[in-house]
Amino acid sequence: MWPGGDVKIHNSFPTHYLPYNESISFEERVAQIIEWFTSEEPINLGLLYWEDPDDMGHQLGPDNPLMGPVISDIDHKLGYLIQMLKKAKLWNVVNLIVTSDHGMTQCSKERVIELDQYLDRDHYTLIDQSPVAAILPKEGKLDEVYEALADAHPNLTVYKKEEVPERWSYKNNRRIQPVVAVADEGWYILQNKSDEFLLGNHGYDNALAEMHPIFLAHGPAFRKNFTKEAMNSTDLYPLLCHLLSITALPHNGSLSNVQDLLSSAAPKAIPYTQSTTLLLGDDHLGELGQEESYPYFLGVSLGCVIVIVFFVIFIKHLIDSQAPALQDTQAEIAQPLLQA
Repeated sequence: MWPGGDVKIHNSFPTHYLPYNESISFEERVAQIIEWFTSEEPINLGLLYWEDPDDMGHQLGPDNPLMGPVISDIDHKLGYLIQMLKKAKLWNVVNLIVTSDHGMTQCSKERVIELDQYLDRDHYTLIDQSPVAAILPKEGKLDEVYEALADAHPNLTVYKKEEVPERWSYKNNRRIQPVVAVADEGWYILQNKSDEFLLGNHGYDNALAEMHPIFLAHGPAFRKNFTKEAMNSTDLYPLLCHLLSITALPHNGSLSNVQDLLSSAAPKAIPYTQSTTLLLGDDHLGELGQEESYPYFLGVSLGCVIVIVFFVIFIKHLIDSQAPALQDTQAEIAQPLLQA
């Protein structure tokens, strides 16, 4: 259902998962996740993945007219998902997020940066490729490799690990290589022009508009008919943790950055449990919300009364303490300015 969902993390697997299998149809994936949400012990988070437009975007490039039918097919698939959620009476109960982890830009064999023109292959190992080449120089060759690439090509920016811009959060991990070479948008880094080449690619500077993914959200936790100009994908993690009422691990995001997406300024996140599942499509769901909100409003009302009473007492005390001084001042005003 999701790449990596069948991997043990912190010595545990998800409660429900399938080994990732690209051949499983979208309809089968939707049926499976709805079954998990409506079972006697329902899940509270379901992850559904579809390979396009990433697969075809790499093969064709996003500007290719043949991408039109691919996008149209994805639109139909999203419509099918909504239809099935409504049929299962989940559409207005679960919070649905549709997003991606990146955008895509058009590449061309006319825009290739060939490392063999500048570097001896015996001097380095290429760990990761275009558009961000992660380069591991051989022992004693760091400065030589860096200097050979630093001004090699006008569409290539080269950093030593410690020089990588802070906004990328990409230099404080042991997996980051000593030399990082970044291609300009639409340019491709290859060791040799005969190497494998993709007409569409991502991984360029995340400030570029074409690298920005889509984000759509629907459900009881989200505002309706609301549009936000932009958001950071790193904010998605604290948002999900908030919706699930779980404590987030250390991360680079911020819930406050996406608080305006939520239906309340300080929303109460209610995890999806068996009790809420039994209330799907039930008229008592609204009554339950009213019962839960009564203590909240009562507490707020009492708090306001206490604050008002305290404020009145404070003002009275302030006036009383100033009264003698005021009387003395009035007496002085009544005295003639000049004595005869």
